[in-house]
Order: sequence, then structure tokens, then C-alpha cells
Amino acid sequence: MSLIPLYARLQQQLPAGSALTLLQLDGDETRLATGSGSEAPRLLSLPLGYRRTAQQHFRHQPPTAAEIELAIMTVEDALAPARAQLAPASRLYSQDGALRALAAHAGVHGSGTLLLSTAQLEFTFDRFAEVVQGRPAALEGLPTDGEFAARLLILRELSHHLGFDGIHLLPL
Repeated sequence: MSLIPLYARLQQQLPAGSALTLLQLDGDETRLATGSGSEAPRLLSLPLGYRRTAQQHFRHQPPTAAEIELAIMTVEDALAPARAQLAPASRLYSQDGALRALAAHAGVHGSGTLLLSTAQLEFTFDRFAEVVQGRPAALEGLPTDGEFAARLLILRELSHHLGFDGIHLLPL
């Protein structure tokens, strides 16, 4: 579903006046629709995509620690201007199957709306960092491909730097 119709549907389901930010993480960019109450959402487009980030930064599988650090700096730089444009105190939502799969790797399962907390996201990123440092990926049960790494990294940085307490993952 496209961002605007999904935003409108979600806005109707939330309590009046609720602030929300809807995330669409694509291969080449990240789109956000953000607002509160009945106002039309502000649309943001950031040059952060899981495929773009993986191709730009990750030459190894799993990526090296240096590759991860460089990707983190790039993602932080791209996110910095977005914070001031978000609806204050908004909650983050997405209807992305790949992010639901990422949530499963964090131990979050179910068929309805799921909450992947920032703490769970950070724990999963720490597990991935252990794999990057040489721990066998099979012990953590995590994918090691660049696109998984990029999704995890972008979502982690987005949660941290834009001040979200997690992400609400809507059913597909």
C-alpha cells in the first residue's frame, strides 16, 4: 500500500490528536509521512535505502566492523535534518514484510500489529555486531547479507537519532 492511503487509514484508527510517523524503507530511499491529528502529513524522502547502503558500504559478508562504522556515519548524516521535521512525540509505524522478518530475528512474533522496541532492536544489532566480530552467524541465527545488515542499521539509527521508542509493525 502506498504511504498516503496507509497514513490516512492509520490516522483514523488512532486516538484523536495522536502524532504518527509512517516509514517506508525502500531499496534506494527512506520515505516518512509524519503529522498529528487531522492535519495532512509532511512527506520526507531520505537518501537511505537498504540496497543503496549495502552497495555503497558493504563489500564483505558479513560486513566488516569498519564497513559498519562508515555506514553508521553516512546514515546518521542523512537522518540529522529529518528530526526537526517530524511531528513531536510521534510513534513510528511501518507495514513492511522485511521489517517484520527482522523483528522475528529479535524475538518478536505474531500476526497482528507488533512492537519492536528500541531495546530489542539494539539487542539484535549487538548480536549482529558479534557476528561482524567473528562469532559464527549460525549461533545467532541472523542473516549476514548486506541488505539485512543495512535494514537493521538504518532502523536502529532511525530509532536512536529520531527519538522513537520502537517501531509498530502493521499486519501485511
